Amino acid sequence: MSNKYSPYVTITPCVTLAANHPHEVVFHATEVYAQKMFDSVGRVRVVSVDGPTIKWRKWSAWRNWLEGIEPAEFRRTENGDLVVTVTTPVEGEYTIRMDVADGSGNFAEQAVFSIYALRGDLYKLTPYKGDFHMHSVASDGLHSPEYVAATCRKTGFDFMALTDHRLYEPSLVAQKAMAEFGCDMLVAPGEEVHLPDNGVHIINFGGKSSINQLAADDENAYFAAVEGYMKTVPEKYDEVTRFQVAASEWAFDRIRECGGVAMFCHPYWRPRSHNYIGEDTIDLVLERQRFDVLEVIGGFESFEYEGNLLSVARWREETAKGKTIPVAGVSDSHDCDTSLTGWYYTIVFADELSFESIAAAIRDDRSVAVHCPPGNFPLVVGSFRLTRFAYFLLREVYPAHDALCRTEGEIILRALAGEESDARGELARRRGKVAAFLARAWGR
Repeated sequence: MSNKYSPYVTITPCVTLAANHPHEVVFHATEVYAQKMFDSVGRVRVVSVDGPTIKWRKWSAWRNWLEGIEPAEFRRTENGDLVVTVTTPVEGEYTIRMDVADGSGNFAEQAVFSIYALRGDLYKLTPYKGDFHMHSVASDGLHSPEYVAATCRKTGFDFMALTDHRLYEPSLVAQKAMAEFGCDMLVAPGEEVHLPDNGVHIINFGGKSSINQLAADDENAYFAAVEGYMKTVPEKYDEVTRFQVAASEWAFDRIRECGGVAMFCHPYWRPRSHNYIGEDTIDLVLERQRFDVLEVIGGFESFEYEGNLLSVARWREETAKGKTIPVAGVSDSHDCDTSLTGWYYTIVFADELSFESIAAAIRDDRSVAVHCPPGNFPLVVGSFRLTRFAYFLLREVYPAHDALCRTEGEIILRALAGEESDARGELARRRGKVAAFLARAWGR
């Protein structure tokens, strides 16, 4: 929990396993200011944020509601660390409240920190941040593929994919460049798929080949295949709608065949006073759900509030019907220097940082979409369980995580500008730091 001591304290682990047996959490001061506070602690209490509240009869009772909480055991180590024994029986956030004693033996709250307990299925996973809808100068963006990828690492991303319009090769350029630098960020191939006569925007995230190229290589075969798909679309819809749905489903199937994740993009994007696709098309694509993930949060322009909120409302309406629709947040960035990059992204809870694991997590509905333009409180969209944990991560874990990533991204950007002669050496010396930080945060 944010307080004046937080920047000067590391907590290991700050994410722990929900269990009935006691275990230890270590508080380490990184500055004398916090160390003095540790030395003065006289009482520690551990409180479940989501636990039961006391029975009270008058408003003033809230001032004393903690008095019924039994103090937790704590000790100091030789190097000045404060070690607190905690029990976290249920999943959720816990506050660790440190009090100091005055000369009369009374206690006053000095600092409050947070940890989070997870049930085993989620505890074994790791959250990874990323963006897989963005553009470079190869299509209509402003920066090179290498620059876009480096900016993603500087922003704090663990994974990314460049998805230029109708172009697959630029994503391979970004992938190769980051591999040559030795960057730990996962860079997957990708493209934005625009098929003949189909206005629906689709992302091929991580596919081993280009769907745009597949259609262009033999348009006759493409149209023939789509005609076959159209036979499954009800004839009560107009021809254009039926073709768009059929062509989109052809693309979704082809993306999965080449190992990629198929994303249905920004259903309520309004580029010129009109939604870019019709409501019937949206209805059918959502109803038939041949895609893997829905873009509920996206960018393109600086503030796509209305389109995003409509997408979120539609997703909630569809899930209320009993559907499971995985979600993504992406920037659709065309200028990663001035806006969008880092404003919209996806957090995926996966077994490891590999494309196969990221893809499996998305398909298994283990992702949340994040909307966080500067100066705004984050909007997190996904299942309640993952959303609640994501807010903790944004507050307690990602600031330090992002700082580590930022250093690596800045090294690469300096190298691209010709101002860093030993970028590979610098990155080699930093290799594994982000992964090690996450492992420590989980106490692994």
